[in-house]
Amino acid sequence: MLLHEKVVEVLNPLARDYKSIGTMKKELAELQEDLAQAHRQVHISEARVATALDKLAYMEALVNDRLLQDRHTSGTDQTCASPSTSKQSLDIVKGKLPRKSLNVSGPVQPYNTRLKNFWFPVAFSTDLKDDTMVPFDCFEEPWVIFRGKDGIPGCVQNTCAHRACPLHLGSVNEGRIQCPYHGWEYSTDGKCEKMPSTQLRNVKIKSLPCFEQEGMIWIWPGDEPPTATIPCLLPPSGFEIHAEIVMELPIEHGLLLDNLLDLAHAPFTHTSTFAKGWSVPSLVKFLTPASGLQGYWDPYPIDMEFRPPCMVLSTIGISKPGKLEGQNTRQCATHLHQLHVCLPSSRKKTRLLYRMSLDFASVLKHVPFMQYLWRHFAEQVLNEDLRLVLGQQERMNNGANVWNLPVGYDKLGVRYRLWRDALEKGAKQLPFMKPM
Repeated sequence: MLLHEKVVEVLNPLARDYKSIGTMKKELAELQEDLAQAHRQVHISEARVATALDKLAYMEALVNDRLLQDRHTSGTDQTCASPSTSKQSLDIVKGKLPRKSLNVSGPVQPYNTRLKNFWFPVAFSTDLKDDTMVPFDCFEEPWVIFRGKDGIPGCVQNTCAHRACPLHLGSVNEGRIQCPYHGWEYSTDGKCEKMPSTQLRNVKIKSLPCFEQEGMIWIWPGDEPPTATIPCLLPPSGFEIHAEIVMELPIEHGLLLDNLLDLAHAPFTHTSTFAKGWSVPSLVKFLTPASGLQGYWDPYPIDMEFRPPCMVLSTIGISKPGKLEGQNTRQCATHLHQLHVCLPSSRKKTRLLYRMSLDFASVLKHVPFMQYLWRHFAEQVLNEDLRLVLGQQERMNNGANVWNLPVGYDKLGVRYRLWRDALEKGAKQLPFMKPM
């Protein structure tokens, strides 16, 4: 600021009236040297900050490693160091992080009931018209959503109480879903209100709490009472939604989340789509608070967050399609925001809800058939991942551990797995979450 004031003073038009050219040249040369020195000092300060961040990341890696260790040794309290822990301490002093693995192997087990006690987005509001329905699976059970007479959505079991016919093969009449087999009709709370050609009986099929908020339909599949609030998944201020896409993928939802929470694979896997032409960095890091499920990638200008129970939000700084710009998202002029919802349909299938938003190029929303182009691009990106994750799934089901050797850039994926493991074990305080 001081140098800026000096520059203004030297270049002041009034001052030039009584200064010789020689004097002006001398003063400007001195200012140029001062500015160069200031730039050097800024670079030194930047280097010091970078070094401090690296040290913090190293310290956090030690903490994460300890969490992994505690996961394998929970329930045992040791009052003195064993030879193995003494060696581990020695490795840390030498600057070597002991390598630990997460045990994610074998066929996927039945879903823990604690994982169901969350609000889950299952569809976009634009896909649920007054006279349509959306069938889906959630935690191995078939469901269908439709709108009642008042336009409010409801979710019922996708199985008729009469002869177990799938209800979504029928139609919606005056806010009731009609079975195509014998015409039985159910309201959004699951009560059968019409039984043509026979006497009406007191019949009700299972229904779930269902709510519509901010362009998405949510359900609560758990056995505990639903929480009063639903997470906000809208893009940040200044963004416009350009695409909302739903896909059914033959992947267990945990493996898909592992993939979405990892960016280090991009220059090797996505060579035909968004990462085409990317160079391979000498070091990729995910920097995050010591307690949190969000942070940012270095050197990529991408912010990322895991939002329990199954959502990934990311903001990507870009300059033009397919190109990255700057050191972080704040240094970028334009951005792409993504929401991925990985609904666990079954142990071998995920219902993916994808929302893409931009803070530029509003005109694209009015281009005909643009939605189909976005879907085509999203499918291309996913297909690059699917061939790899399907291979992982096959080997995992045969006993391989897909988290055998985590490294530094696996931090967010590791935290997701530790969070899920603690949840399924009934921990009172979940890791990386603020105390309730």
